[in-house]
Amino acid sequence: MTRNPANDPRTVARNIPGAFDSLFPQLTPSIVAHFNRTAQLSLCAPIPIEMVQESKLNKAMLFELGFTVGEKLLAGNSIDWDDCLRIAIARQKRYFDAQVPSELTKLDKQVAEMTGRNITTMIKELAAERNHPIRATPAVPGFQWISSGHGDFEIGPTLIEVKCSSGNFSAPDYRQIVMYWLLSFAASVEDNRAEWSEGILLNPRSAKYVAFELDDFLRVISGGRTKVEILQLFSSMVGTCDVR
Repeated sequence: MTRNPANDPRTVARNIPGAFDSLFPQLTPSIVAHFNRTAQLSLCAPIPIEMVQESKLNKAMLFELGFTVGEKLLAGNSIDWDDCLRIAIARQKRYFDAQVPSELTKLDKQVAEMTGRNITTMIKELAAERNHPIRATPAVPGFQWISSGHGDFEIGPTLIEVKCSSGNFSAPDYRQIVMYWLLSFAASVEDNRAEWSEGILLNPRSAKYVAFELDDFLRVISGGRTKVEILQLFSSMVGTCDVR
């Protein structure tokens, strides 16, 4: 059973697709497939599916744990499994009724560590290419009744969201990046903050990522609207939305 706060930007992006159908009418399955075909391979190796399947840990918890390991490694810290599990459980409880494991097996730790090390390698590769520092949990501004939140990683003007799925990136994954950009653009108009100009969806399981310039992506999915027109329509929709 989910218990998403209705005004969380992640929830709005992923659970209210109707609003995005009006804002971005061309974000269709064929467009998603087109951008997925631009996926690039990292230097690290994919995580063997047999290892993932053998783990008895809930998969959402397993990869939440792996994400936390990646954060620790990127920060230059060693892996403290008790602390990583505590953080992973707290994060899962924000959105779901988290299944708290009684213990972590050796295999669980192996898969989580491989996930974390892939995240670390891939983020560092992208940072080196873009010549910007890595920042974890970048702030996502709020807007009207939509609360502020946090993304996964930021490299200068690039926003990176990590998705540990078994398949390709989905329309909700792209919607989440666009929602975060839209909130950053609203803030840039309001008080001259910088907006993100590039989005990256990164999957440490497959060691693949999709990078796209947001201006180009918006031109494809917005039905010809300018960024200002997108923001105006979004503002009017948010102002009339019932969030109860």
